[in-house]
Amino acid sequence: MATLQKIRNRAGLLVAVVIGLALFAFILGDMLGSGASVFKKRSVAEINGRAVDVEEYLAHQNQLREFYQLNYGNQSLDPEIEQQIQTETWSRMVRQNIMDQAFNQLGIFVSSDELKMMVTGDQGLSGNMNLSQPHPIIRQMFSNPETGQLNRTLMTNYFNALDNPQFAQEKKRWLFIEQEIINERMNEKYFNLVRKGFQPSTLDLKDYAEENGKSVDFAYISKNYASVPDEEITIAEADLKQYYKEHRESFRQEASRTFQYVVFDVEPSEKDHQNALYWAEQTKAEFSRIESGEVIRYVNSVSDEPAFERYFSYNELPENIRDSVFYAEIDYIHGPYLDGESYKLTRVNQIQQRPDSVRARHILLSYSDYGNDRNRLRSMADSLKNVLENRGDFTALAAQYSGDESNRAIGGDLGWFTEGTMVQEFSNACFENKTGDIVLAETDFGQHIIKIENQSREVKKIQLATIVRNIIASDETNQDYYNRAVKFRGKATNLEKFDEQVREFGLDPRVAPNITKDQTSVPGLEDPLRIIKWAFSSEVNNVSNIFSMNDDKYVVAVLTGATEDGYADIEDVRTEIETAVKKQKKADVLVSRLKEQLEGVSTLAEYGTAHDENVGEATRVRFANTYVPGIGMEPYVVGAAMYLPVEKLSEPLTGENGVFVISVVNREEPASINLAEAETRLKYALESRSNYEAYNALLEEANLKDYRLDIFYN
Repeated sequence: MATLQKIRNRAGLLVAVVIGLALFAFILGDMLGSGASVFKKRSVAEINGRAVDVEEYLAHQNQLREFYQLNYGNQSLDPEIEQQIQTETWSRMVRQNIMDQAFNQLGIFVSSDELKMMVTGDQGLSGNMNLSQPHPIIRQMFSNPETGQLNRTLMTNYFNALDNPQFAQEKKRWLFIEQEIINERMNEKYFNLVRKGFQPSTLDLKDYAEENGKSVDFAYISKNYASVPDEEITIAEADLKQYYKEHRESFRQEASRTFQYVVFDVEPSEKDHQNALYWAEQTKAEFSRIESGEVIRYVNSVSDEPAFERYFSYNELPENIRDSVFYAEIDYIHGPYLDGESYKLTRVNQIQQRPDSVRARHILLSYSDYGNDRNRLRSMADSLKNVLENRGDFTALAAQYSGDESNRAIGGDLGWFTEGTMVQEFSNACFENKTGDIVLAETDFGQHIIKIENQSREVKKIQLATIVRNIIASDETNQDYYNRAVKFRGKATNLEKFDEQVREFGLDPRVAPNITKDQTSVPGLEDPLRIIKWAFSSEVNNVSNIFSMNDDKYVVAVLTGATEDGYADIEDVRTEIETAVKKQKKADVLVSRLKEQLEGVSTLAEYGTAHDENVGEATRVRFANTYVPGIGMEPYVVGAAMYLPVEKLSEPLTGENGVFVISVVNREEPASINLAEAETRLKYALESRSNYEAYNALLEEANLKDYRLDIFYN
């Protein structure tokens, strides 16, 4: 089925975007709290009291990995994508468990008829776009990219083909997409019900319209908290305890750990540099004896980097070797020379007159479209080449057969390009043949039928063969660094000793603050999970053993802080509480002082004259914006201004930045109230919060326990 990969390409990204956006629009991200509960031997999590065993979790992970592999053409996945899969598996599994329980409680489901309508659409409901058309993913998969027109024949053929055993993998992929469509629909139903409960009353609308429609001008005097010296106030322990008791909810916390760590980066020694140079010098003699036809093979057999077989003009060569090699004869060897962290030997392998640039078009026959059958692929390429050589229409054939979506619609035209722009096999085919030639090239993308449209003038170019010897730390050097780490750890038995050793070794300690149990990254550490596991199983002041990180660094850490799920201990937030209580005490002083000064004063102008102070003015202040120029963010002051009678002095108002006394000069009420407009705005404001808050309420109720560190990083 030649169109299968095209359909896959169209759907792969859209599944991530459409489904991802749909779910995250409902949920606005997973704010997953992770508990430090007791170790459950075979459970990776507890959600709503239900244990999720390791096998179930790994099944989710394998299913997601298989979907990624199918979208990437069954290629191996790099570590970054693997990390993404692990993170996504967790968030999807938590969300699915939480939402499935909510669906079951309300009897929410998607019937087979409803699913069929979402997949194929109901053409009988042409007046309703939501029902007459298939789901956006389906439309993207089977629509003409130029016209946007849905190709129902292509769609029907695709679904019919899924029953063919030949497309068993594609069927798995489709079933994954189908389940995502179902999940999206279930979430949509649930959160639509939630939003229905966020409907404002008529009184809500009236208050909202009035509050947002009015504006005030007011005069004010302000006394900043800094105007009261700390020596004028007294803070007792009882004051701190009372504040903590009254504001306890603001000190709710998630389990986290804070640790310091030092890194012993293993770097090559001077001896390692000398050994690499000596190797390069010894290899040069042998390199010079290699026959021309064997140069590339030899380079690939001894070099730390494979040979790069492109041709270079003078300006394209690296500046450090340009003049040495461009004017040399074939087989001349330059070096050894130091380039970054490597010693190199560069041999002039070929000298040719080649076009400076080429314009070409191509037809790409992808491996996946031919079931990775290279014989079929080459046979098809030969057939198309033969048609083109007999005056076939390249543009029409490209539109029909090419798998390169980026230029298929323009006849496979690639425009002008220089050497090094395309992959080597493709580039050689274009630069080693002549204008008008139709040639074949096989690359990792598939089989290319290339027509060379034009070539620029020929210039001198050279091909280099470079042997690279990377300067790496030897086992002896590695052992030296490990011995340093051992010596450090031997004396660093607690935080105090850790700090002493940091100074003695001249190290730069780093801090990892407030690391949560489900965190997967720590700045400066590529693979921190073992250290996080240690941090959550250790006591404050404990020093870790030596962690070996990717054979090029050793890490030693000391646990400096630990918080558990629940409420922060008063001692842990003492500084924060002292700051807040100090502010309260200073506010009391300022309020008392202002009340005394305002005795017998009827206007702020009188106060200003009596005390030689400027009276501030705030104009066109609205309830919806609590920032006041010259004052800052002062929601309480703005709120008071909205209802204080005109020309009346307020009581001293305790604000964010100081204590204020205000007098409303003018208030403009809304000329008219548009309840319809107010309803639209207020409903939007309420509904935009409803999905986020509803999911987080479900998440909090689920009492999520995360045991991944216990299971996977023991």
